[in-house]
Amino acid sequence: MDDHTSWVYKILSTLGVLLHISFIDFPKDVFRWITRREKDISDSVVVVTGAGSGLGRKMAFYFAVKRKARVALIDVNEVGLRECCAEIDNEGGEARSWVADIRDHTNLNTVADEIDIEMGPVSIVVCNAAVLYFGAFLDLKTDEIQRAMDINVMGTINTIRAFLPKMEQRNSGQIVTVSSIAGFAGETYGLAYCPTKFAVRGVMECLQMELRDRGLDGIVCTTLCPYFARTPMILNVGMRPTSTWIPFMSISSCARLMVSAILEEQTLAFIPSPISVIALTKSFCTRSVLLSLRDYLNCRYDPPADYQTTRVLKKMANYFRSVHPVWWVIIPPALLINFIAFYNPNLLRVIPTVGPLIADFSVANPQILRYTNLFALAAHAGEGLLALGLSVSSGNSFATSFKWFVQTFIMGFPSLRMILGYKKAGKGKKKSK
Repeated sequence: MDDHTSWVYKILSTLGVLLHISFIDFPKDVFRWITRREKDISDSVVVVTGAGSGLGRKMAFYFAVKRKARVALIDVNEVGLRECCAEIDNEGGEARSWVADIRDHTNLNTVADEIDIEMGPVSIVVCNAAVLYFGAFLDLKTDEIQRAMDINVMGTINTIRAFLPKMEQRNSGQIVTVSSIAGFAGETYGLAYCPTKFAVRGVMECLQMELRDRGLDGIVCTTLCPYFARTPMILNVGMRPTSTWIPFMSISSCARLMVSAILEEQTLAFIPSPISVIALTKSFCTRSVLLSLRDYLNCRYDPPADYQTTRVLKKMANYFRSVHPVWWVIIPPALLINFIAFYNPNLLRVIPTVGPLIADFSVANPQILRYTNLFALAAHAGEGLLALGLSVSSGNSFATSFKWFVQTFIMGFPSLRMILGYKKAGKGKKKSK
């Protein structure tokens, strides 16, 4: 056997894996991506937890009505389960429900056995059930955090462990968990939610590696990471996610994309797909860059109107003032004339009286014009960057800071003096508090 600690083995292993990745793994993944299609699950048994409301309810509807699967619904919400079953039955689908608390692993194991006996082998298990508590780090109650951990993490583990044994016996099936983009990015007010979704993602990676190492390649693992949708879980706590680019999704569109990702047997699916950029860039960003990109995306949770806390969040400002019109009349034309005098002084001869004088001076002294233009460019660029730094440090938004940079780059000191005065006034207010 090769000594895995020897340099010969390390070099050969490195060359071997590069060869494998280049000519086997990458082409195989590209081919799979190109040919990926939704699988047929008609008459298959699909289990959905948390099916009494929100995304679970809508996914169950799509599985049963649109894909003709036989759906087993699990939730603690008996009323919601009845309503979901009625909706599916009215559309010609087939669904049965079981009232169960996924924290109770014994009861969940019994439910799994009943589903197997009464409906047949389970093809897909969607671990969707979760709870959400919203609050600042020190405002959340300990029992709220514990309940979130018990349901979102242990409930998911209990569900997988209840249905996995029979899948292992057949080496066939699909385990699906609903993590979140919050499973990649912790956020303010997210102590009782984000860590649980990080954990769900870790659970699935552990399971995926174990199944692979045991040769159980017939069992597919899918982790869904949706952005926030308008579910009762979110709306009932009064939370309003905001973002510059990412919309607050409807339940229907989010559930439809989730079902499609499941049936395509994706390993890790972001809903909608563009939010994968958040996860991909985190590993390559420095701390300051990461914080700036987070502020740019503006992925925050707006607290409800009645949320009471002494821990008030800092908000971005939007202070911007234009310099006096007189400066706009003087400075930009002067800079333009200075540039034309260096680039093509003869163009200035059309200006009465002064134009020919400037043109003659420029032709006779080209070096002076070169230096004055370079000095103006360097000075205005430096002033613009300084204004940008002052604006950012004053708490202005990126859009406002950009306006300060452009104005100061053009106008120079008159604009810089204004943002500098605002910065000093802001410091004075802070000291007086």
